[in-house]
Amino acid sequence: MAIYHLSVSNVSRASGSKATATLSYISGRRVHDERRGETYDYGRKERVLRVGTLLPEGAPAEYADPAVLFNAVELHETGRTARPAKKIVVALPREFTPRQRVQALEEYIRENLNADGYAATYAIHEDREGNNPHAHILVANRQIDPATGGWARLKQRMEYVLDERGERVPLIDPETGRQKTDKRGRRQWKRTSVSLNPLDRKAKLKALRESWANTCNARLDETARIDHRSLEDQGSDLEPTIHEGYAARAIERAGGVSERCQTNREIRRSNSLLTAVRAELGRIFDRLGELFAAKIGRLRRRQARPEPAEPNWRYFEGDARRQLEADKADHTAAIRGKLMDARADVGNREEWWRSHGTEEHEAAKQIIDVARAASREARDANIFKRGRLLRNAEQVAGEQSERLRRAVPWLEDADIPADWDQANRFRMRTTKAIYDHDMQPRTRLVAELERRLEQAERAESERPSPEQVKALALRMAEQRAQAENPTQDTKRPAPSGDEPLDLSEPEDWGEASPFESRQAPRTKADLLNEIRQRTDRLTGQREAEQRQIDPWSAQPPQRRGHGR
Repeated sequence: MAIYHLSVSNVSRASGSKATATLSYISGRRVHDERRGETYDYGRKERVLRVGTLLPEGAPAEYADPAVLFNAVELHETGRTARPAKKIVVALPREFTPRQRVQALEEYIRENLNADGYAATYAIHEDREGNNPHAHILVANRQIDPATGGWARLKQRMEYVLDERGERVPLIDPETGRQKTDKRGRRQWKRTSVSLNPLDRKAKLKALRESWANTCNARLDETARIDHRSLEDQGSDLEPTIHEGYAARAIERAGGVSERCQTNREIRRSNSLLTAVRAELGRIFDRLGELFAAKIGRLRRRQARPEPAEPNWRYFEGDARRQLEADKADHTAAIRGKLMDARADVGNREEWWRSHGTEEHEAAKQIIDVARAASREARDANIFKRGRLLRNAEQVAGEQSERLRRAVPWLEDADIPADWDQANRFRMRTTKAIYDHDMQPRTRLVAELERRLEQAERAESERPSPEQVKALALRMAEQRAQAENPTQDTKRPAPSGDEPLDLSEPEDWGEASPFESRQAPRTKADLLNEIRQRTDRLTGQREAEQRQIDPWSAQPPQRRGHGR
């Protein structure tokens, strides 16, 4: 289930943090700090799935390298308490595919950060089990001037402090109790530093939280939507969970029991119980409303029209039972024939795959083989050429990945690895994915027909219920009475929708029941004759289909008297 999380923190020199060190941690790469002359290389590289940098309009092209970008902002910020960057951490919904994660992140950064002149680098992480997908967004905490391509000049300014009447507040000397003055005798007033950086404003932070929820919800199903508001703002009385933290989760992974994690488990258990109780009460009240409305409707119809006299249906009881059994048998035979055709279609398609494949498969193999050739060349190269050829293999893999996405747009994983072994495994996975995608409609049809056949055989082995027999016999008796007296109105009242399902109604099997089109009273012998004729007609159709000549295996006719 998708969860919402977004937190913003400062990379501040006063607390000992540096933008370059933070970049090394989130990207899992070695980063050299030019201002301090130090090199940072920490962070678990196996957790980093993707790293990207997005720049605003007018930014220098070299800032596309995150190391160059955050070294530049570190060198520009000279204060001891400077905050060169901000870090935003967001939780990625588990429902997202790898491609949707990247799309959501880049759309969010462009609309909320690049549009205001900020450059940012993002890194997508997962834990060891792949259960905690999240992203770190490192933002340079100074805007870029699109006209010059340099950093904006001011991030804050000094303003006078005003009281409730809008007047300046004097600066009082604690020793004398009077207003302070400078050397020239001018009075001093209280002043405060006001940030001109939009990222330091509360309204901007609220907009960032809401925008991330909207970006994710645009790609999520209605049942998995997330909400950036707190439970209190949502008007919910569910108890919120507490922050667990890395240390508490480490205790749990080591086999221990963390107090914070245990508290959250109890909170989730009570919240889920409360939610289930409310949902069950809602279903009960909805059902009560439906039953009450149906009861009122039946009472009103009964008052408006008296119940017609029930005709004598016992005379047709045996015919109705036999007709129901024959309909069930016909239905089972029709499903069995469709199942045989579907299985034959699956076998033919598998044979076709072994000998031909599909256009998408051939196109994907050709695209992947181009990247495999580049990776094989890099693998077999000597030590002097390997670096250049590895970079070339990565470039070719990226270009071929874009071609693969255009050739097979429904393929979820279209990122071709630049490594030879991984590219071979990727080729096998892609072949299996294309095969499964092509065979899925046919295998799904076979499974559905097997399920329907099992239901039909189970229904065929059961005797028709008395209600079904009576319903069909009544219709036969009504048709008999209407045929004897055409002027008499024997129509049944309009159904209310609350009646039980009548299985005697013929489905879409090619023709209706013989009892539906009868215009004159007939004997039991006539009815049995019609059933026998219908059975013979269906049997003849099946035999004709089986005798149909296959045009691919038919031999040409032999011409007599003209051969040489």
